[in-house]
Amino acid sequence: NPTTSNPTITPDSSAQYVVTGTDSNGCKANDTIKITVYPKPAITKSNDATICKNSPIQLLVSGGVSYSWSPSATLDNSNVANPTATPSSNTTYVVTVKDANNCQNADSIKITLRPDPVFTINNSVSVCENGSVQLIAAGGDLYLWQPVASLNNPAIENPAASPQTSTTYTVTITDSICNNSTTLSTDVTVLLLPTVRASKSTDIDCSNDHSNLIATGAVSYLWSPATSLDNSNLANPVAKPSIGTIYVVQGTDANGCINYDSVTVNVTASNKSGYFMPSAFTPNNDGLNDCYGIKYWGVIEELDFGIYNRWGQRIFHTSNPNDCWNGTFKGVKQDPDVYVYLITAKTLCGKIFKKGTFTLIR
Repeated sequence: NPTTSNPTITPDSSAQYVVTGTDSNGCKANDTIKITVYPKPAITKSNDATICKNSPIQLLVSGGVSYSWSPSATLDNSNVANPTATPSSNTTYVVTVKDANNCQNADSIKITLRPDPVFTINNSVSVCENGSVQLIAAGGDLYLWQPVASLNNPAIENPAASPQTSTTYTVTITDSICNNSTTLSTDVTVLLLPTVRASKSTDIDCSNDHSNLIATGAVSYLWSPATSLDNSNLANPVAKPSIGTIYVVQGTDANGCINYDSVTVNVTASNKSGYFMPSAFTPNNDGLNDCYGIKYWGVIEELDFGIYNRWGQRIFHTSNPNDCWNGTFKGVKQDPDVYVYLITAKTLCGKIFKKGTFTLIR
């Protein structure tokens, strides 16, 4: 209030104030007062920092003649420019600085505690015999695994382990920044491989045009080569190779472990049959002798197979050795009678011509 005898001033810089006083007679006089404004102390301080737990750190500030820090509980001296702090949690220290003019200013330094490392190791795992598995640890910058014999590198966080027997692995993990360490362990169980066995029913010869392969000891199978098999994923596929073939079977057990075995199917010109044909058949859908065809002729490479009735009419014809006559012609069941077959074939064991008769029985 500039019209009172005692105004309050808040100057931003030094200034000279003039006051004019008037008495009861209306006479006036002037006087002056000089106000000097001192700047606040300019504070220079150390940077915010991150430290390890239970580790001291020296704070540093300048720019004044006296100092006062808070909170003071974790300081060795709260009234010096360079106290040593040992905080137990993240703390912001505020310092009030006074200069020779008794002017004061304040600033702060934030001290953050580095969190404790989280040391981890993978859960216990299983591995198939002769296999490998990756171990994984975390939380530090130095690692040392034991036992070292079955590890590709015992000084990294994720070594590959190839144990021959079930093994307990330990790792010492160190965080060298704050010198924290721990030792953890995990188990690797070695699973035995399945005992896979491969066998065959017979070789391919002049009487047998296929061989039944047989695999045991696993829960799923994969045969190779697959080109001459009816289904390479079966335990017992049918093999029809044109030359001698080694079949390898891969067997997988319930744990996913894999083993192998092999069997050789030979193709020979031995065991010549009489290339016989049945003398009768009964197409009555009882599952026995319901279809008239070729059996036990070995591998047939070319075929011309026809069936004729008593009037010479051809009522069935095929070039596929797996086809047979079901006793019908154009969808009509044929009468019980004597029928004629004519067969010209080229087999693994030579050329064959067969002619004969058979009886359809109902």
